[in-house]
Amino acid sequence: MEPSEGKRRYKRYEYNIPMYLYRMDYQDQYYYAEMKNYCQGGLSLLTNEKLVVGQLVYLEMKNYDEYATGPEKYKSYSGSVKWASPYSSSDGDAKAAYKYGIEYSESAYYQC
Repeated sequence: MEPSEGKRRYKRYEYNIPMYLYRMDYQDQYYYAEMKNYCQGGLSLLTNEKLVVGQLVYLEMKNYDEYATGPEKYKSYSGSVKWASPYSSSDGDAKAAYKYGIEYSESAYYQC
């Protein structure tokens, strides 16, 4: 279930950008994901990969750019799945089966 706007601690910014998703238990395999928005505490993403709440993930920016001003200025992020929900787009063009909220870990940003 997605959290309501009233429960948010940080301002959320809409931002659609492709990412690679690595499950911490299977780091040698990545999955396509798309960031939908981000804030100081985490981000939401769409993917076809089934994850569970509490699972640790590593996210790598597909279009990393150290000179960017958005979230792609960091090469990667790590965190845990805070919430999960099935996803279907309103226009019927589903890009992913699931939507997740990822809470950044303490050392979430890795600039390489």
